[in-house]
Amino acid sequence: MNSDLSLLETLAPDVLPTLRQRYLVLEQISINAPVGRRLVAQRLGLSERNVRTETETLRKLGLIEIKSFGMFLTEKGKKILQDSAPLIDRLFNADETEVKLARKLGIERTIIVPGDADLQDRVYQEMGEALNQALNLLLPLGHSIITVLGGMAIAKSARYLSKTLGNNRELEFVPGRGALGENVKTQSNTIVQEMAARTGGKYKTLYLPEQVSEQAYNSLIREPAIADLLQDISQSDLVIHGIGLAQDMAKRRGYDSIKLSELREKKAITECFGCFFGEDGKIVDRITQVGLQFDNLSKIPHIFAFACGKSKAVAIKAYMYNAPHQTWLITDEGASNAILKEK
Repeated sequence: MNSDLSLLETLAPDVLPTLRQRYLVLEQISINAPVGRRLVAQRLGLSERNVRTETETLRKLGLIEIKSFGMFLTEKGKKILQDSAPLIDRLFNADETEVKLARKLGIERTIIVPGDADLQDRVYQEMGEALNQALNLLLPLGHSIITVLGGMAIAKSARYLSKTLGNNRELEFVPGRGALGENVKTQSNTIVQEMAARTGGKYKTLYLPEQVSEQAYNSLIREPAIADLLQDISQSDLVIHGIGLAQDMAKRRGYDSIKLSELREKKAITECFGCFFGEDGKIVDRITQVGLQFDNLSKIPHIFAFACGKSKAVAIKAYMYNAPHQTWLITDEGASNAILKEK
């Protein structure tokens, strides 16, 4: 995130998301012309209503034509798309190290903030501000559902989201899982309240244990209030989740010494969404949980993985074997340097 982008965001917070969204719509029309709104919406993870609004604006500006057989760029539109590409690259593209890390992990994008969270608490402010800028770039104007999972890094960074993120947006934050019986400050329910308060959005809560028996799970998901929340989760525009070390997460879930020993024998490295992954990324154990399911993650248009500190490097790498390509990782130099040093 460079200084030009920060300056523009401060002076005109609505400009950046509008600029990026219209550029991406133009780009998709150029690539797929003649094309309908539905396909453009699917490719960009936007609602058809948003695409309809943007394409009507682009038509009025003389950049596209809309016919019964589809949309296509005018000559003016082709020139604008070509001329604006360098500006888009300069404003939104990652630096060389971020590109290198994203390629190594096989995901869409990484954002690396200075420092090492294992040593410097200020890293969480940097990550929170980076998350705010990234959300402003990716979230469409209008209504969006953001599913948030718990964890210390997300909890410490949530306070740095800003009111400007809610400009011309109706943000709804929902918890991606129940409580772990952990510190209330790091639970999803607490974090979604914090994020909603900071951005002027709304939130829902899920006051249930995350880990339940299969019988209890099948019963709970039929409860109207829980079914309504799970429906919101399934329609999420964006997910924010942490990446935990396997032993730490197992202890937070109340695993006894026998279960902890079993996890060590299975060589579990990391945990996300109730799944424990080995060093090679294979699932070695999993629990039945209420909330966002790992198997449904690929259907979410935008995903932010949130993990920092050199000690998390091995966990990040193990999880990323399974991360959907549309994942953005927000991390710090401590973790990124450790990952990039590995062959």
